[in-house]
Amino acid sequence: MAGAAGLGLILVWYTATSEVPWLYLLATWVFAFIAAAYAYAVWNRTGLRLHVALKASRPAAGSPAESLPDNLFRGGPQPGPIFEGDGAEVEVGLDTTGSARGPAWLRGEVGGKPVSFGTGLVPRQGWRRLKVLRELRRGPLGSVAWQVQTSDALGFFVSRRADPDREVALVLPRFASLREGREVRELEASAPATRAGSGQEVFGVREFRPGDSLRRIHWRSTARHGELIVTEFEPPGARTLAIYLDPLPMTREVADQIARIAASEAWDCIRDGGRVSLWAPGLEPSEPRAGRDLWAVLEWLARYEPASTPPGNGSGAPAARGEVVLVTATADPALVEATEFAAARGGRVRAWVVGEADIGLEVPTTRVDTTWPL
Repeated sequence: MAGAAGLGLILVWYTATSEVPWLYLLATWVFAFIAAAYAYAVWNRTGLRLHVALKASRPAAGSPAESLPDNLFRGGPQPGPIFEGDGAEVEVGLDTTGSARGPAWLRGEVGGKPVSFGTGLVPRQGWRRLKVLRELRRGPLGSVAWQVQTSDALGFFVSRRADPDREVALVLPRFASLREGREVRELEASAPATRAGSGQEVFGVREFRPGDSLRRIHWRSTARHGELIVTEFEPPGARTLAIYLDPLPMTREVADQIARIAASEAWDCIRDGGRVSLWAPGLEPSEPRAGRDLWAVLEWLARYEPASTPPGNGSGAPAARGEVVLVTATADPALVEATEFAAARGGRVRAWVVGEADIGLEVPTTRVDTTWPL
């Protein structure tokens, strides 16, 4: 731009000294060209939007995605669940409002991997490129530090716009059945939802059906929905499993192993029609209504991370009336206290310990390291 403006000024000066009138017209064209380039650069910048989305997952060898029954797999995240160690295809590009625009460049990171693309033209249907990521780690797959750079055709005016960080996908922990002699693929009727019965634990609510007892009407929900709603209860004998997790795993590897073991315990319980709750001191427990939803449990565990500071008050441990599994690498006082309280109330307690820590509990304990599978 400075060179073009300098050329225009030289033409004006030379025309004034040489008295060649048509050079005034040439200088005017140069300045008009600069103004047009500026107007185009502004128009180009305001009409482009960054696009980052998960295109497909690439299951690795031994991934749970290869063994899950079809009916359960279809109910998971789309276009497919991603487990740690899997790969993914991330679609990166630009969308335009209205007509085609360009040129433009993209630079940022997806899953910690640098991405840089450029194009001279963004057509009306948008412009896309694929970034293949391999051996992903458990946790949110972030799209961060993005910049969209635009210009006019001659590069007179260049602008850079930062784009907000976003979460592209969630990488779930790996899991496997912890019961000897049973294969995941044998359970084609995966995660059967046990029918509601006449137990004591609340299962949920549903619409009124002929034959339902009027004593089971849930009046608050009835008033909200404008139709009769009744309460359902857990069937007698349904398995309930409370999983208590270490709030302060010291390394990412330890946290990953704790998440894998918890996910495996949850899988064994849910596929038998049981219900799972997850809790760690200082963290919000899992939602009670999601106790039979394997994908909700895996999402909670995918976001389970090593804490950098001691946990706060958080929420208390969920009521444990059935089985309690402690998965830890340290003897956290709040965790030990909650486990002892569950045992005192008659809960069946056992523990997984990652490493050699002495948790100070007289319960059946299995010790493992950070290798997977166990």
